[in-house]
Order: sequence, then C-alpha cells, then structure tokens
Amino acid sequence: MRILVLGDLNLDIIAAEPGGLRRGDEARAPIRILPGGSAGTFARVAAASGASVRFVGSVGNDLVGDLLIRSLEDAGVEAAVVRVDQPSGAVLSLTGESERTMVCSRGANDGLRPEALAAPLFDGISHLHLSGYVFLSDAQRPSAHRAIRMARERNLTISVDPAPANLLESYGLDRMLDDLSSVDWLFPNLREGVVLTGIEDPEEIVAELSSRFSVGALTLGPDGALAWRKRSVDRCRSVPLDDVDPTGAGDAFCASFVVAALRGDSLADCNRAACDTSHAYLASKS
Repeated sequence: MRILVLGDLNLDIIAAEPGGLRRGDEARAPIRILPGGSAGTFARVAAASGASVRFVGSVGNDLVGDLLIRSLEDAGVEAAVVRVDQPSGAVLSLTGESERTMVCSRGANDGLRPEALAAPLFDGISHLHLSGYVFLSDAQRPSAHRAIRMARERNLTISVDPAPANLLESYGLDRMLDDLSSVDWLFPNLREGVVLTGIEDPEEIVAELSSRFSVGALTLGPDGALAWRKRSVDRCRSVPLDDVDPTGAGDAFCASFVVAALRGDSLADCNRAACDTSHAYLASKS
C-alpha cells in the first residue's frame, strides 16, 4: 500500500505547566522538543506500521525545516516538501493537571500552494490522508481541495483526522461538513465528534457519523475507541497512562488504523492495533 499524506509539519515543544507562576517569574522544568505536526506524526507512524508513505507539505528555509525533513526521511517517509521564506511551524504544548494548552504557529505550513500538487505525486498511491488543520487555513485549504479532487479522479479512499473542537466551532460546522463531503474515513476524538454531530453520547455519535463516513473511529482518550465500518461497530479498551502529554496520540491511532484497514484487517483488529499503537506512542514520551 502507498499513502499520500498532506498537512502540517511542526516542531513540538512540550512542557508541564508550572503552578503558581506570576507574570515575570521563571521556573525550572523538563522540556521536550520533538518533530510533530498532525500530518507529520501520521506519516511517521504509518511508515513504522508498514506502509509506503509520501508526505506533501511545506517548511521554512531554516534549521527547524532541516530537522523536520530529516525526521520524515529517517522514518522512511518520502518527503515531497516545499521550502519557503517563512519560519517553520511550531507548537508549544503545556500540560496541566487534566488538560493541555497549546500555542500554535502555522508559519511555513501555509506556504503550500495548489500548484505543488502535480499529478506524479499520485503515482502508485492507494489512499490520501489529510490533517484536519488544512481546511482551517485560507492559505492551505485550496491545496487540500485540489488533493481531494485528484484523489477522487483516481478512485482513492480518503481519510481525515479533524482539527480540535474549539477550532471546528470557530470555523463553522456547515463549512466543515462541506469540506468533508468527499471524505470516506473520519477519525475524530470525543469532543470533535460532539461538535460534528451535536450529540453527547459516544455510541449515538458513532451511529450518526457512520451514516456519513464508511469507516472511522471515535477516540475516547484513556477509554479507548469506538470504531466502525459501515454498520459494524467495535469497542476497544485502553490502559490509561498518567502524567503524559497526549499530543500526537490521536494521529498515531489514525495512522495505525488506516494502515491496518488498507491491509484488509478485520474491524476489531484495526481498532486493537490502533489502540496499542497510540498507547505505545504515549508510553515512549513518558
């Protein structure tokens, strides 16, 4: 199988949020710096899961851009990456007692233009995956729409991992559902599922989403995931991990699930493999 991935490529800067800080204070705490980006993480994990992966995106003409491209190549991903005169994307993730707060700079991610999506990029491709962030950016959205049109012309399956719930709300539900109208597979988390459907109950969310998308999963954090394929539904339980930043876990889940589904695995096996991969991804960060 060969997957084309389009989306964001960022440097992740991860730290625990210090308590009791006042303006002007300084604190000492561990900081981790990792190659990230929703689409970038998907691409790396998909390659590690056995897929042949080509990544399309944009980074800056800077040291961070060099590191991000190398992170793809070291993972066995073919990097069809554009270099632009903007700072490479970066995300600051601060983890508190129960939630994380993220400060994101899209930077060079918005440098990708539709003309970069030439027909040869789709040679040998069987599936297109897009990060949900691409639809929220006025600069990047045309590239996402072009990629979807080209995938449809070639009868490829298409998957999307939606952007966070608060960004979906700001963007507008009707606009997002219109963007997703040609998408086959969807992988929201619970909060994103609530926004997309207006429903609170996870099983009812899955019932609604499965009427629109043929394959997908609703990830439930430490409670695992509810996956579907047409009318079949599978529940996978997970083992919670304490004091671990959850950044990238959903992308790792999605990548593993997509690879297993393209391989022809059963729904239960896809869901279990994805839960295990997500758990291992988080454990590697602890």
